[in-house]
Amino acid sequence: MMGGLGTRIRIVVLNLSFAFAMLLSSRASGQTSGPNCNTVATPPPLATFGGPATAERGETEAGIAVGASGEVYPTPCGHEGGSNWLVRWRRGVTDGVDLGFDGQVETHSDGSNGGTIKFAARYKINKNVRLEAGVGTSDTGFAGRSVNADVAAVIGTSNPDKTWNYYASGRLGASHGCANLLCASGTGDHPPGALFPLGVVGTIARVSDNVHFVMEMSAIGGIFSREHPDPGAYIHFSIGVLFHVGKKRPG
Repeated sequence: MMGGLGTRIRIVVLNLSFAFAMLLSSRASGQTSGPNCNTVATPPPLATFGGPATAERGETEAGIAVGASGEVYPTPCGHEGGSNWLVRWRRGVTDGVDLGFDGQVETHSDGSNGGTIKFAARYKINKNVRLEAGVGTSDTGFAGRSVNADVAAVIGTSNPDKTWNYYASGRLGASHGCANLLCASGTGDHPPGALFPLGVVGTIARVSDNVHFVMEMSAIGGIFSREHPDPGAYIHFSIGVLFHVGKKRPG
């Protein structure tokens, strides 16, 4: 029974992910100019990209993923979307804590490019629950510069002898627009700050002891900013590969 449910979850995640990618790549309508329609300051990379495990002491986790995300606002503000590449690096400092960074390069629907980096820490409460926190900075072209942060909780299965495992996460991202990189002193235009609550579901496939295939998508997401009269929706998916180096994982 669980095997059949797992198969259905994987099919739904994959189909909706590719449908979402096609929607964003069509670039049918961009962000509409007008009062209270400014693009908000960019959040940190919000992908969970893996289950509740952390890198063990002396182990390195590295990953690469491709994805897409979008901001959808009520009329007349339209939507904005784009594709991105994510690079992840984590190093286990204890058997339950790892440290590292996520770097993300984005291509927006208007053709502009930008980048975001987040320094993050993860703490494994037990094999099925993990907590995360991170701080970062962004320079994303048309969306301006920002400093940002996030916190998250991840739950999921952790069965190294199984081919498939599943996870879900609740995350809260926050961004603050800056006129200058790292919000150094200075004046000028800057994007409005925002809060990004995001729920994600995903699945992990074991390719080998040290290689895992990951795909995930947002189950629910929002954008709340004082500059916008109504909240928007935030949607996201990613698909990629995780590598574990330096210590062999069982199963």
